[in-house]
Amino acid sequence: MMPTIEGPKVSLGFDTLLLAGAVILAFFAVLVAVVKGVEAWKKISLRDRVKGLEMRMDACEKRLRRGDKIFKQQSDDLGQVLVTMQGLLLHFITGNDHERLKETNEELTAYMAERATREMEDSNE
Repeated sequence: MMPTIEGPKVSLGFDTLLLAGAVILAFFAVLVAVVKGVEAWKKISLRDRVKGLEMRMDACEKRLRRGDKIFKQQSDDLGQVLVTMQGLLLHFITGNDHERLKETNEELTAYMAERATREMEDSNE
């Protein structure tokens, strides 16, 4: 026969078992609450991210449209400057193209008036 070693006798009373059960139950309750909180945070977070991205995309599209509009305006302005410069050069070279110079002046005046009107319309939008 083998010798047995007996340790101190611990009596597990009803109160001790009840406390252990309550601690285990509380642990699982906290675990469930944390899991549900994480799931809710993920849903809200994804929804907010999508809304934020949509808002940023709309802002970028507006900036692109505004940039395209400015680019077109600058292109039109440059075209008018080139036409005006050509008229001036012809006048300086030949010295006698007064009609062309008058036409260029009229075109430039009309263009500037049209541009001012467009800018006023754009600022009202």
